[in-house]
Amino acid sequence: MNRKTWRLFVWVRRLTAWGLLALMTASILRPEDWPAGLALLPNFQYGQLVAGFFSGSPRAAAALLVMSLLTILGGRWFCGFICPLGAAMDLAGFIRSRLRPQKFSFKKSRAWRALVPGLTLVLFWLGLTLPFGLLEPYSQMVSVSLFHAGPGLITAAVILAAFLKGRGFCNSLCPTGLILRLLSRSPVLTLRIDPQACLGCGGCRRVCPASCLDSDKRRLDHDRCLVCLSCAPVCPKGAISFGRERAEPFGRRGFLRLAGVSALAGGAFLTSQEARAKLLPGPSASPILPPGALSLAHLNAHCSLCHTCVRACPNQALRPSPGGGLLLYNKPILDPYQGFCQYDCTVCTRICPTGALQRLSLEEKRLSRLGLVSLDRLECVVVKNGTSCGACAELCPTGAVGMAPGPSGRDEPSLEQSYCIGCGACQKACPVRPRAAIWVDGLPLQQTARAPRAEAVEDAALSEEFPF
Repeated sequence: MNRKTWRLFVWVRRLTAWGLLALMTASILRPEDWPAGLALLPNFQYGQLVAGFFSGSPRAAAALLVMSLLTILGGRWFCGFICPLGAAMDLAGFIRSRLRPQKFSFKKSRAWRALVPGLTLVLFWLGLTLPFGLLEPYSQMVSVSLFHAGPGLITAAVILAAFLKGRGFCNSLCPTGLILRLLSRSPVLTLRIDPQACLGCGGCRRVCPASCLDSDKRRLDHDRCLVCLSCAPVCPKGAISFGRERAEPFGRRGFLRLAGVSALAGGAFLTSQEARAKLLPGPSASPILPPGALSLAHLNAHCSLCHTCVRACPNQALRPSPGGGLLLYNKPILDPYQGFCQYDCTVCTRICPTGALQRLSLEEKRLSRLGLVSLDRLECVVVKNGTSCGACAELCPTGAVGMAPGPSGRDEPSLEQSYCIGCGACQKACPVRPRAAIWVDGLPLQQTARAPRAEAVEDAALSEEFPF
């Protein structure tokens, strides 16, 4: 294949990666304005599939198996074509090449480079997902769109490092990159160097952002190759091509390595979340969890901190937790002071790519109890100020909060907790601040509420359409 054709392939790869990056960024920033199909983009992110695999999701396991087989066959194509952070780093490197080209050198593969991403994956499996959320590419991307300082600084540092020194992050810090390295040590169809045609000029080595190409020994480390294709167009003799290595490199060690990785993956998939939850202490806080989270143990074991649900919530009721310990920190929680969970909405349960929020039908969502309502009667404006209100009852979609004659001589809020789903509408509507007179306490284990009265649902629908 001549150099002109290789340059065309490089541009096809770049435009594919940058186009997917643009689509994913747009779908994250304005999910309500984009077709529903774009909501499926996170489901093809390798890191999110790994998180779903850890949660025991058969759907994630099947998708992960297909992508893993493709990686075994063709190397780390995900890093070159699909990864959003990889596309951003690639764009930074492209800009740098137009200003002042960076000359890279070959760096030997070192075992210590697997320490950070390996520990990150182990901690995720145990339930401490914060490191994974800070280093996994898609989670970083969504967190940056929410203007979070920690992920924002890490992403900025990664892109700056790519601008100056190439894509070392992919092979030294990225947890997804570590898994892909294990799978692509001996790909079936890959870039290869013909030692007979190679001149050893070093041109390919100087443009390799992964520093995985040793022009002196005329070899390429396949497990670190990002399939960016930058090396092929610069070879004056066409010594780089797609094909199989002449000597089969898999061998006994490769088979044992793959068998070991498969055994570990199978054990991680089959280990129950209850067993893992006992290995690390649970958080002390009991915030209001998003619908479908089931429990604190389930959310802590499976949430990758991608915050896709936070971005997609049409009522802006979800936000990252500011506390609750390391296990809960930055996990999505419902904040009734910011917004309430809409009665007829299931967006967050449908858009979660990892299974941390289980999918709920509309009927299941309407009966899913996220928390329980409480009332401080003496702080209510009806009692404290002697004024009429009823805002909490007007917005309650299930009839859990109503108005009834009280000792004050006025209609006061009354509670029927069996109907309460913990949506937070009453707390959001309450005019008392800084702490509302009526509020919702989260549950460590989500429950099923009593079916609401039909007239309560109709009244709530009118209140949402014509807010007071």
